[in-house]
This record gives sequence, structure tokens and C-alpha cells, in this order.
Amino acid sequence: MVRLREFRLNRLPVSGRLLCTFFLVCMGIGFVFSQLNVFFTYSRADGIAAFSLQDIVLTYYGQPDVLLVESKLNGTMREHLENEYERNSLIHWAKGGAEKEKSNEVKSIILKNCLLCHTAGGDAAFAPFDKLSTVSDIFTRINNGMSTHRLITLSHIHMISIGVVLALSGIIFLFTPINEKLKMILLIFPFGSLLMDVFSWWLTKRIPVFAITVFIGGVFMVIGFFIQSVISLLTMWTPSEGSD
Repeated sequence: MVRLREFRLNRLPVSGRLLCTFFLVCMGIGFVFSQLNVFFTYSRADGIAAFSLQDIVLTYYGQPDVLLVESKLNGTMREHLENEYERNSLIHWAKGGAEKEKSNEVKSIILKNCLLCHTAGGDAAFAPFDKLSTVSDIFTRINNGMSTHRLITLSHIHMISIGVVLALSGIIFLFTPINEKLKMILLIFPFGSLLMDVFSWWLTKRIPVFAITVFIGGVFMVIGFFIQSVISLLTMWTPSEGSD
């Protein structure tokens, strides 16, 4: 009988190896798409298409001396308006206190460009534009970065979902023949990177310089997962000694 610590992935039946292979491949593709999602979601926070540390700072820390709507309209929301006149009209109204008496011109702009997402069920349902009083409140807010409530939501989703994926890939990786000390390092590495990534969001909200650790944590987590996956797949499909 083969002891658990001596068991290797290439001793699994073909069905077991296929299960592990497709899991690792699908999760790997998922990680690629997650990074693309991060890029397209936050890369225009500073108004420039390329992803940068400034995008991370603006997302989590914000711009305390700038109105939120001005920051958004100069960044991620810029492409949703048809022309500069509409953008400047909204910014001017916001800087003037978003007064009800001066809202006639901006109503049509908001209805045409904003209401599709900023309503119940929309992508920006967390900032609804269903009432003028609500719109005025949102348009006069200072850009203090991501809200605490939003951070809590994202943190628990990432920690649980990605943590489960890393645990399952780690279980597969356990049965590779590499040195035990190196194996422990490679098992801990992606979990440590995940913790660095998520907790750096909270640190960046207070101290902008931690944007660099957000970037490092996210990159290292993906690298750690792919190192585990490659070693596991190579072990899985390498014939065991003495096999025909």
C-alpha cells in the first residue's frame, strides 16, 4: 500500500488526472481574465489608458482636494460622455454646489449618459441617480476613494473565493515530488501574496504609498498559482518509474 506522503499525481487514474488538469487550466484562465478585469476597471482612473500606480492611488485613496464626480469624469467615466461640453457642464454644476435651480441643463445629460448604469440593477446601482436630491449629494462629495462598505464587500469576496481556489490547487500541488521545504514556501507564497494584496487596499486608503504593495501582492499571487500549476501538471503527466 502506498503511503500518502509517497503518493504522486502521476499515479492517479487518467480520469483523476483529467479532473485536476481541467481544474488548473480553468482556474488559470480565470486568473488571466481577473487581471484583465482589473486593468479595464481601474486603468483609466487617472484619465490615461495605461495602468499605473496612480490608478491604484485614485481608486483606494482618492483625491481629497477634488470632487468625486470631477475625478470620475476626468478618469473612468470620461468615455461615457459624448463630448467635452457635456463633461464640463456636469463638473461646473457640481462645483457650483449642484443646486436644484440650475439642474435643467444637466438633467438631459444625466438621463442620456448616466441613468442606464446609475439605477437599480445597473452596474453602478451603489450610486443611484433616481432622485435629484441623491444626484446632488453624490455630485458634491469629495473624492475620498473607495468607501469602507465597498472595501469590506470586495475583501470578503476575494479572501473567500481566491482562498478556496488556492487551497484546492495547493492540495493538488502537495503530491508533487519537489523538496519539502521548497514545497512549503510555494504553498505559502500565493496565500501570503493574497493577504498582502487585500490588506494593502486598506493601507492605501490611508497611506497612498502602499499602492505599490497592492500591485506586488496581486502579481505575486498570480505568479505563485501558475508556478504551482505548472509543476503539478508536469508531475501529473510524466510517466512514473517502471510504468510501461
